[in-house]
Amino acid sequence: MNFLKNKNGYSLVEALVAIAVLLLALVGPITIASKGIQSSYYAKEQATAVFLAQEGIEAFISMRNDAAIAAVADGDLSKSWDWVSSVDASCFSSNGCNVDFSSNNPLSTIQSCVNEEDCRLHYDPSDIRAKYSLSSAGGSPSPYIRKIFLTYDSAPGNNGIVIKSTVSWNARLFKGDSQNVTLYSSVFNLYE
Repeated sequence: MNFLKNKNGYSLVEALVAIAVLLLALVGPITIASKGIQSSYYAKEQATAVFLAQEGIEAFISMRNDAAIAAVADGDLSKSWDWVSSVDASCFSSNGCNVDFSSNNPLSTIQSCVNEEDCRLHYDPSDIRAKYSLSSAGGSPSPYIRKIFLTYDSAPGNNGIVIKSTVSWNARLFKGDSQNVTLYSSVFNLYE
């Protein structure tokens, strides 16, 4: 009797090698995609923090501009820097302050940041004007804490204020490690 050997199938070793090669080919792209998604979450968090820090600076620039416009309208330019005396003293302290943009007059809602939670921003997707605000009504706590610090510019001949706006948050990508973004700007007394 002659037995014919069937050479059309695959051995177990060949099948295992094929599966290993397939797994190696899939693991790389899946890992890259996962890292890309994590990086995009961090980029979104960081961009939001930059916008919130800039918003804090813009509040005080707006206050200076409004005071200058009012002084020009009154014809008394010596009042253009009077806005500084109406700013909450906590903004000039080491605790800092925050501004709530959910009200009609955000600069009247300056809040001291004695405790970090006092300056935690709340997210309300239904609020058209200010998605992030200090008010917890209708919003859930966000990971962002904004602190604004004002200091008098000490450079000789400068009559201005340095605005430092810092937003900190616990990034998802770094498993709870605190991240922060700090922006600086200056406003000057141009009319006195």
